[in-house]
Amino acid sequence: MAGNSAFFGWRNTERRVVYWWWCSTLAMVLGIIAYPQVSLRWRIYSGRQAIAIGKSAFAVKELLHAAQLAPNNAETQYLLAVAQRRSGNLNHVAASLQRAEQLGWPKGEIERQSLLIIAQSGDCSAVEARLKSIMIQGVSDGAAEEIYEALAIGYLKSYRLKEAWECLSFWSEWQPKAIFPMIWRADICRRVNNRPGEEREYRAILAIDTNHCEARGRLAEVLKGSNRVDEAKSEYERCLKACDRTPELVIGLAECYRRLAATESAISILRQALAMKLSASERAAVLSELGQIAADEGHPEEAIAKLEEAASLTPYEAPVLYSLSQAYAQSGNAKRSRELLEQSEEIRAKSNRVEEITGQLLKVPNDADLRCEVGQIMMDLGMKDEGANWLRTAIQMDPNHQLARDLLSAYQAKNSDK
Repeated sequence: MAGNSAFFGWRNTERRVVYWWWCSTLAMVLGIIAYPQVSLRWRIYSGRQAIAIGKSAFAVKELLHAAQLAPNNAETQYLLAVAQRRSGNLNHVAASLQRAEQLGWPKGEIERQSLLIIAQSGDCSAVEARLKSIMIQGVSDGAAEEIYEALAIGYLKSYRLKEAWECLSFWSEWQPKAIFPMIWRADICRRVNNRPGEEREYRAILAIDTNHCEARGRLAEVLKGSNRVDEAKSEYERCLKACDRTPELVIGLAECYRRLAATESAISILRQALAMKLSASERAAVLSELGQIAADEGHPEEAIAKLEEAASLTPYEAPVLYSLSQAYAQSGNAKRSRELLEQSEEIRAKSNRVEEITGQLLKVPNDADLRCEVGQIMMDLGMKDEGANWLRTAIQMDPNHQLARDLLSAYQAKNSDK
């Protein structure tokens, strides 16, 4: 009996092992079968959430993965089109939207997105009546946000600042804690040199989200530009503790230290900045700061070397040319100093004219001559792409504006040769 008990015990153990082996194998097979669907739903959910909180670039990445898993999924294609549009990548939206329509996505949503593409491209006048009609008929909160956003971007793109402000204000009245309209209203204030208004918008954002890095960094810049350097330094330092260490923030803090006569700290921070990956304009800003420090310490030759390099990287920056003029004057080269001073004053005068016209366009937004003038000035100041955008808006206001057409044709011909 003892032997039989041992035998049957062993058989029972064997059965349990076989049973659990089959269970685990079945679970593994089911997991392999289910994984693509689970992964797809997760990517779609992640993409949708990213769109909702304004992280459109991340949403595009997630939804492209989803499209690879299920290219014939209508929801994926539709959300991909939305994410691409909201990230500003308008060239790829139409294909995704067309695919979503072919796969049976609701026609009303396809139509709305098609209208939003036109609005966001800057041609708001072609679709604003239809979009406003859609709003009156009633849409979801998410759809209403999309309409406000696309119209605001389109107005800003076509430099219709008054309409953009009104659109953003309606949005803020409807959703007082929405941050996007405040960011864009701050941008409008910056364009018309309304620093108090810009500061007010950033402080309103920080009252809602104290860790909003962009708002705090921009606030620091406004304070620095208003000669409230101590306050700016505090905001830069707070931002650098909580946010990514970007060149813009590091250079801004260094400038504050220089202007507060904390030269050693400024130099130390600028050396850290030079070790970072910098754009041409960022490197020019670092060299300009180092050049001004050298000039302040009585080393004009060192200042000239650094400022000349900065000027070669950003030849239309009036402050750099002015500092270089001062350094040449310090070295005794009066002729070169005068030449550079005249250049800096000419650039500053053109910049002031752009600012003046931007203010005038708040009252006469359809004036093609003013828009063409800004486009020409931008071209003269090396901002070719932005100048071309201004010229396009002049032609939009007056399709027969010959000067705008000629300037734009010359720009396009030069670009096509590259």
